[in-house]
Amino acid sequence: MPPDIFISFAHVDDQPVANQQQGWITHFTNHLRNELNRRMGRKDNYHFWKDFRLQGNDAVTPEIEQQVTQANTLVILFSTGWMASPWCQRELELFQSSHPDLSKRIFVVELERVAMADKPVIMQDLLNYPFWRVTDKDRVRQLGFPVPQATDTDYFERLVDLSYDISATLKTLQTSTAQPAEPPKATVYVAPVDYPLYSQRSNLISELKQFGIAALPAANTPDPHIDANLAQCSHFVQLLDANYTMGIPCNQHFTAEVAKKPILQWRDPKLDYTGGHVPEEHRKLLEGKTVIAAPLSDFIRMVRDVVLPKPKLPEDDAPKVNGEKMVFVHASQDDFERAYQVAQALKARGYGIALPRYQGEPERIRKSIERGYLSCDVMLVLHQKAPADVVEDYLSEARVKTLQRETKLLILICQGDGAEELYFIPPGVLPLICHNNFDEHCLEQFLAEVEA
Repeated sequence: MPPDIFISFAHVDDQPVANQQQGWITHFTNHLRNELNRRMGRKDNYHFWKDFRLQGNDAVTPEIEQQVTQANTLVILFSTGWMASPWCQRELELFQSSHPDLSKRIFVVELERVAMADKPVIMQDLLNYPFWRVTDKDRVRQLGFPVPQATDTDYFERLVDLSYDISATLKTLQTSTAQPAEPPKATVYVAPVDYPLYSQRSNLISELKQFGIAALPAANTPDPHIDANLAQCSHFVQLLDANYTMGIPCNQHFTAEVAKKPILQWRDPKLDYTGGHVPEEHRKLLEGKTVIAAPLSDFIRMVRDVVLPKPKLPEDDAPKVNGEKMVFVHASQDDFERAYQVAQALKARGYGIALPRYQGEPERIRKSIERGYLSCDVMLVLHQKAPADVVEDYLSEARVKTLQRETKLLILICQGDGAEELYFIPPGVLPLICHNNFDEHCLEQFLAEVEA
């Protein structure tokens, strides 16, 4: 039976260390088998081939040639030792020559960091999985070396990613007579990242995939085809940290701007980039108006809501003037100027608007706020400069008024980066992932919520 998976590795990488009975690669392949058994249903559902007898100076035998040319997928355990082995590279050549369609058939497991210029050209576009990390002193350490432990979270996260992608490819190949796969609902460009953001990028792509959103490029390596890939995508998505990485993130962003793609960027809200180690160009990128400082789960939800096309209603059921919704844009006097600008943007989109009046007698002010609570379908609270207790009072009053109404008042809140933390947030209040400006990007989030 031809193998579904052929493992290509250098014998030198499987030498036992520190009195261990088995080397790292043997442990790795055992773990990979276990994960694949779980994903494929049972071990009999696929055939796994690895030559444990192959020594460092052994040639590729006719048996190995037959196995690698007939295999459905090739897993390369990539290292300096692999590159130094002419037999390993021969296995790659044999697989290439016998498989005219290499799409998602080759998986590169990186055991160490290797400069892009030193890799075979074909590996620039392949699915790759870095099984290494960088220490604070810029030292590279192989994950799970010499023997993986249960606490090696990064090791097992990479292993799960690899097993998921291999099993998906095998299932597709095994069901070639079945109905063709359903095309994705949308495709986005998720910019390749440096090692520290690898897990976040993998999580983002995995979550989007569950909602029918495909991601390009498949490989997390510098993309030589960024222009062609961007042309196939509706949005540009970028994850950022404080690493300048030779200006690559800035270049990616510039390319997306030139291509006129809507841009969605993320950074950790706790990220410290104030030190002198961050170049000015990269600092400006981190502070851009399309950068969302929020938990990654919130950012993923926002990407999903923005990217997925909204279902079209029958013409008779199509909402008129945005459903004829009234929006109460509520803010304190400190934030009123911004609230007025937001209200004008919503009015231009066809919404009815209400604002608190802060001129005149207290009774006049109170009346305008009461009117907003009682007459509007949506309350959008802006919170940038106002003290937290003032905004908490607004939310408390809104909750009371909601309980008195026959129809529910939808409450959304848009907080700036420097806003004071709120300690009172009623259930059902929806946060918008905003920067300091309620720009077109934030407006799209608002529309996604109120027009759903």
